[in-house]
Amino acid sequence: MSLDVVLGACAGLFFFQHLLELSFTPVVYVLMGLAVWGIYTFDHLMDARNIEGRASSARHLFHQVHFKKLLIWLFLVGVVGLYLAFNFINFSRLISFGLLLGTMIVGNIMLLKFLGKRLTFLKELTTAAFYTAGITLVPLIRFVNGGLPRVFWFFAFGYFVMAWFNLLLLAYMDKDSDQRDKMGSIVNTFGESVTHNLLLVILCLGMLYMISLFFILRSFYYVYIVLLLIMFLIHALAFIRPNKSKESVRRQIDASYMLPFVLLLL
Repeated sequence: MSLDVVLGACAGLFFFQHLLELSFTPVVYVLMGLAVWGIYTFDHLMDARNIEGRASSARHLFHQVHFKKLLIWLFLVGVVGLYLAFNFINFSRLISFGLLLGTMIVGNIMLLKFLGKRLTFLKELTTAAFYTAGITLVPLIRFVNGGLPRVFWFFAFGYFVMAWFNLLLLAYMDKDSDQRDKMGSIVNTFGESVTHNLLLVILCLGMLYMISLFFILRSFYYVYIVLLLIMFLIHALAFIRPNKSKESVRRQIDASYMLPFVLLLL
């Protein structure tokens, strides 16, 4: 149902809210949750529709079995989201940019689906970029006139690197089921060895980048650096311990995105 992804995205939004000392109405988080669930469900339904026969992965099989029900829920979520946005969000720029970003994400999904294997190697990269843009959209809108603090870009890039690694790792783990279902992925395009080496490179560079933030930013931001570093370390452990079950690893790395909620205690 992608509910863990929804919570992780809301936690990411809270990370940047806390970092920049902003205040958001609860409706913003509701809209974030509805948007993320709608986009992920739309993507999974598209995959489920394109798979010939019974899907190999539990996630796609679930969307095959409950296709019509989920399609109805997707429509209802879209209607509720638009109603809340136009009736409870006062700053129109957020609605405009939110709709623009949503259209770009859906367009990217459709483009990757229809162009087949020619551009599937870009799926993880573009999804990571759109994910980061989504959880940082509200802070971006708030600072559109005054300019964002420099620290924002350091953490936004860290989130992007982590999201890219996350998606590549999931594609690497799903290589067998994706191949059986004839789903395009970076692994099926470039091979298992190249994808594994790319994960190693991103892992090493990502760790170096996040550790370097301790020397670049003031001590006030150390708590955020530590939090981001722990989240990335959870991904690293999931990658270097390949003997764990695929579903266990997926739960582990998806749960790491909820860690920013600990900032509620500060």
